[in-house]
Amino acid sequence: MKELFDRVMPVIVFLVVGTFLAGWLVPAELEQMQWEVPGMPSSYPIEQMCRPVFLGLLCYLPFIAAVGYAFMGTMDRYMSRNFITYFLMCTLILLLIYILADFTDNMERFRTRFDDPVIQAMRFYGSQLPMFLYQILPYTLMMGTMWCLSKLSGSSEITGMMQSGRSLLRLCMPVFFFSVIVAMVYGIFGFHWAPNGSLYREMILKRRPTGTPASLIYKSEETARIWRVGIPAPFTNPGAPMRNLVIEQFDDASALKRQYIAEAATWDRQKSVWSLHNVYVRDIAPANVKPVDDQFSEKLVCDFGEKPYQIISPGNNGRIDAMGTSALYEFLKSGTGSTEDRAKKLTEWHVRIARVFSCLVLVLLAIPSSVTFQRRGTMKGIGIAVILAAFQLFLYRVFPSLGEAGVMPSWLSAWIPNVLYVIIAVWIFRHNLAHRTFREWMAAKMKGEA
Repeated sequence: MKELFDRVMPVIVFLVVGTFLAGWLVPAELEQMQWEVPGMPSSYPIEQMCRPVFLGLLCYLPFIAAVGYAFMGTMDRYMSRNFITYFLMCTLILLLIYILADFTDNMERFRTRFDDPVIQAMRFYGSQLPMFLYQILPYTLMMGTMWCLSKLSGSSEITGMMQSGRSLLRLCMPVFFFSVIVAMVYGIFGFHWAPNGSLYREMILKRRPTGTPASLIYKSEETARIWRVGIPAPFTNPGAPMRNLVIEQFDDASALKRQYIAEAATWDRQKSVWSLHNVYVRDIAPANVKPVDDQFSEKLVCDFGEKPYQIISPGNNGRIDAMGTSALYEFLKSGTGSTEDRAKKLTEWHVRIARVFSCLVLVLLAIPSSVTFQRRGTMKGIGIAVILAAFQLFLYRVFPSLGEAGVMPSWLSAWIPNVLYVIIAVWIFRHNLAHRTFREWMAAKMKGEA
């Protein structure tokens, strides 16, 4: 009875917690989308509607993991507990180091640019967690796998488990199961929330010492409008008035035809319209026509399609790392932009998908590198795996750059690192480098035994 309770209780707890989080976060995300996504909610494209769906899935992933754990056998649960413990330890340690190092670099900015630097710093780093985790999860996953298996191997527990007739891959099935859960978390973060953390970081760190955001220029290709905003709304409060604006409207021939010079502009979320206050409207006449005098209005309602979040977002200046995957897909589907810009965004889109699978590839590489059945340490294998993981970062710089330059197809440039590392992992398994040292393997190779 106690064993049944121990299995079922975590499932119930994670189901309740996941339901609470989903009920809190999903409506908040839908409300946030009304500030960001052009149009009314009924017209949102399916790639944008994936955001609340993925966020809800993220809330229930611990519940799914708990269900899988409940149906495992005794040996699988033992392996799972060890792996989860070491993985969480690696993640928390590396995350803490990351945050402390970043805080040290930006401490002066928080002190001089905010009235309440402690609260703002806590809020800032809370928003940065998805971005930080997106950068470290593949490597803490590999480190947790190596730590777990090297410990069990060093105490001969792996050998004892294999005496039951299970292969090494079968013993590591719980590791693969929870690695898939972590890879899903990684992919969900990369879909929107990690790039959004980059946006938030850019806006906060660009604030002036007085606390007001820096002036900006936003160009909308779809509406042929340019917004020049002297004092934009804060990133944390996009509904606040924007002040000292000049809005320029161009015609089909890219010629300026009208200017709106306003003291302030506010956006009505319910009606999706802008209200310009104390505004001068200047019609720009052709060169051979007498200019029209400026028209002044205390309040002018304009049906502009832009939303505040679009205007204040630094991602509009072409920063690909600050664009969510849904925004990348929308851009590619629209067919706009230069050939070079489209190649960069298409490559980034493929890279984000490939990086999800790189989590599993690094786990596959870590398993044979950290298990040994002899009286020797595992540090050589672990060291080689760490070097290969570091080299993977280099490959994810080199090959995507070739895709962006058009030297090779975008999809191929994104997937080549994964393909290479799968081949390396299979090669290590095939030649039993988890069983023998490189010197032993080379000696066997020279004798024709390997």
